[in-house]
Amino acid sequence: MFGDKMKLMRFSTGDKIPASEKLLEDIPLVGELSFSEFEEVKGEIKGKPIVCSNCGAILTSLESVQTDPKVGMFFKCNYCSTINVIDPKDLPTKIDPYAGWFIPPEKPTQDFGDGVQKGNSLIAVLDVSGSMSGAKLAGVKKSLISTLKSYSKSNANAIFGLITFESQVRIYSPDGEVVEKISGDDLYDLKAIEQQIAKNAWIKNQLPKIQIGKTMGLWEKTVRQMESLNSTALGPAVVAARVMSLHVGTGRILLLTDGMANEGIGSLSSASPEGKQFYRKIAEELSKNGIILDIVGIAGEGSLELKTLAQLPEITGGDLFYVDLSELEDSFSLLAGDQLIGRRARIKVIVPQELELMHVSGMGTRTKKVNPGEDIAIGGLSRSRSISFELKPKKDIKKRKKVPVQIQIQYQDENDNERIRVIEKELEVTELKEELEKSLDADLIAGYTVQRAAQVMQSDRKRGKELMKTMQAKLKKAAPKAVAAQQYLEEEIEELDEIMLAEKRGMTQAADKIQANAYRMVKKRKK
Repeated sequence: MFGDKMKLMRFSTGDKIPASEKLLEDIPLVGELSFSEFEEVKGEIKGKPIVCSNCGAILTSLESVQTDPKVGMFFKCNYCSTINVIDPKDLPTKIDPYAGWFIPPEKPTQDFGDGVQKGNSLIAVLDVSGSMSGAKLAGVKKSLISTLKSYSKSNANAIFGLITFESQVRIYSPDGEVVEKISGDDLYDLKAIEQQIAKNAWIKNQLPKIQIGKTMGLWEKTVRQMESLNSTALGPAVVAARVMSLHVGTGRILLLTDGMANEGIGSLSSASPEGKQFYRKIAEELSKNGIILDIVGIAGEGSLELKTLAQLPEITGGDLFYVDLSELEDSFSLLAGDQLIGRRARIKVIVPQELELMHVSGMGTRTKKVNPGEDIAIGGLSRSRSISFELKPKKDIKKRKKVPVQIQIQYQDENDNERIRVIEKELEVTELKEELEKSLDADLIAGYTVQRAAQVMQSDRKRGKELMKTMQAKLKKAAPKAVAAQQYLEEEIEELDEIMLAEKRGMTQAADKIQANAYRMVKKRKK
């Protein structure tokens, strides 16, 4: 039932599971699902999977299907033992859970023409306010051009658009013409911005034809000519980018800024909660549209209010970087190389009643209690993502020889098909401490601990640090040869100490550093 492709999911105790949590002396039982080697596989089943009516586990093997003269066709759920009656016409001839199921869209999708890479557009939103003058803007232009050159080779058919913002929002054609401008009172009117962009003839008719591979030379010249100007109308620029993305079949928005939004809707220059609420609302709209937003924040003298802006990548499944000029090109390269698998993604963790799902990490920097079988929205699904989860054995786990764990992944592909895929693994129950210690994956445990600390330190820095220090001590005892795991935790503790010291000294950038650091930790990106 559980094939080689299920190696995408691994556990901190290998293929074993402790018969009691005391066997590992409070070291957590951690599972991880990494999407770095997640592959597209042909042979999907058209239609919905057969699901347990009680716990939501998906039927992954025809061997589990039985026939009874009184009941008819049925399967007994391997997770909760529920008897599920099956309509024979719903049963496929073959099940490959890794290839999965696909459900075509109810409405026909928009045709953008031959060769156009739908769903993989990139809209760059570039801050050209006064604080970006000089070396900052020069560095951004250089890094953006380098990224576009790489993008034009790896995604030649993808669509590219460019927006700049300061006290006005401008949208450019490849040859440098300003095809739309938003200014004055319109910057404070959400509907006016949306309508202005939606009605623009160039955006409707020409933007869907602007393939990066064919227009790279023109874009390079246009980007080089960008100059810095006045205030920072960041909110209106994000609204404009969302509407533009909808015209080209969704995709990614890359937001580059060094200053706090202080002009138009979404201004964060006052204590009013309206600005913060705006970014959560627009993030939810982006996620609903299947659009991913990434932020590259450039460190300066003031605050970017990243705690608020981070909602944009957090909810949409994007990434966040807070860098100085020397790190700028590296962050662009990481974003350009992060291949998108799907949009509007969500996962479910299914475990039998003998296991308790304690925590799930990797879906964002905010702590959220998740129950088995509950939908976990993660927005965009890319190869850089990994989801970790902690399980706790209950007393009655000894009744089983093997314990199954199922992860369901549901997302929309570039053709708007709904895809459902399943990763499943069985763990052998053992009462031998030696077996568990022999297969202990200290690196996996350290990575999970860092993700958990990233969630906790949003509200309690000291507790986040204590989580890492405590696990460091436990691993030193249980896995003394795991030097890399120890070093990883030590480096993260030192980094957090530096930021906490900056906070204590009242540095304006400290809050931004905390937010960006938490995001990096959740992504398991080492310093």
